[in-house]
Amino acid sequence: MNVGHLHRIERLNYALGGLAIIITALTQPQKVALGMAVGVALTCLNFFLLRKLIGKWTSDAAKSGGGSMGGQLLVLPKMIGMMAAVVLCLWLLPINAVAFAIGYSIFVVSIFAEMILSTFLPVPPEQDGTSEQTDG
Repeated sequence: MNVGHLHRIERLNYALGGLAIIITALTQPQKVALGMAVGVALTCLNFFLLRKLIGKWTSDAAKSGGGSMGGQLLVLPKMIGMMAAVVLCLWLLPINAVAFAIGYSIFVVSIFAEMILSTFLPVPPEQDGTSEQTDG
């Protein structure tokens, strides 16, 4: 898996999450629709931050020729922040917890869809950060 795959998973998160929000908003009560929307928003934010951290790790590792712990230490504050956001959303917002959990889990569907898509539609080299340069 490379950066191109992570970008595609992120875009799938946005597309599938948006579709889930629209369907839920049209067919379910307000608490359920809001729970789905908040869950999708948090999972999209979580995956965006995770993709940025992974990009930082890989670029730092490529520059230094080895692994450094600088980027990896940022996962802990991100994880604590996400856990706090989940607790605060469930505690303070008038949302349905089941719909929130379903919305927050949309990234699993995105990852599974990327596994299938990458079999049939490989990520072009210019998207994966490993484009080859030719001389001449």
